[in-house]
Amino acid sequence: MLVERDRFSPITYTYQAELLTSVQSDYQLIEVYQSADFGRILVIDGVVQLTERDEYIYHEMLAHVPLHIHPDPQRVLIIGGGDGGLLREVANHPGVQTVTLVEIDPEVVRTSKEWFPTVSTGFDHPKANVLFRDGKEYLEAASEQYDVILVDSTDPIGSAVKLFEPGFYQLAASRLSQPGVFACQSESIHFHLDTVREVQKGLRTAFRQVDLITACIPTYPGNLWSFSIASDQLELRGDPISAKVTGRYYAEDVHRAAFLPPSLVEKLGLRD
Repeated sequence: MLVERDRFSPITYTYQAELLTSVQSDYQLIEVYQSADFGRILVIDGVVQLTERDEYIYHEMLAHVPLHIHPDPQRVLIIGGGDGGLLREVANHPGVQTVTLVEIDPEVVRTSKEWFPTVSTGFDHPKANVLFRDGKEYLEAASEQYDVILVDSTDPIGSAVKLFEPGFYQLAASRLSQPGVFACQSESIHFHLDTVREVQKGLRTAFRQVDLITACIPTYPGNLWSFSIASDQLELRGDPISAKVTGRYYAEDVHRAAFLPPSLVEKLGLRD
């Protein structure tokens, strides 16, 4: 059967794939497909979240760019990311001592453990602490401070909308130790530019420094995906603090090249 690539995109991509499982959780429809080209595909509410073929690009960039900006990232919070790919990358970073993952939907974690064993390995890591809570509500109630906060959310529709609002960014900033780094996925440069602009604008209400990195992810709309990064005290651009971690995609030169050139940032309207 044909699988819709991303209903959030103005262009619909389809792949020939076989449905392996379909589960309606309390929050969303979760499906797994098998594709000859992309391996297994995780789809939530009709939107592709990851494929086995290229998930490492997304997860490495959202993890290791902010972790290498921070001089000593010991305590990390992940909001969302129930597939476990980001948790896997963060837990393997040598400086990290504890990583807390707050996921609203236990069914996403269960599905990933069953169908995506190479993605979900982080759930068994001794550094990992997994909580099934609403991410924003967790931050409102939390007293802990974190060195790095990462948001691995679905698109800004449904329950994820609150994770793209200025109030959420301000709340996250209040839970960061100093110096601290915040990063989130912020959609496609090509197809969701208005969303990228809104994320950057919202982050500037909470942080002194805000920037944008990109990575080419073949199965995401427009291929060029964006991640927004923010901090009050740390310089965001330049060389990574240390090249402690490399991956299948992430490396020191990739880190430096991931930041959009200032002239393009200006042309795209990503600054006030």
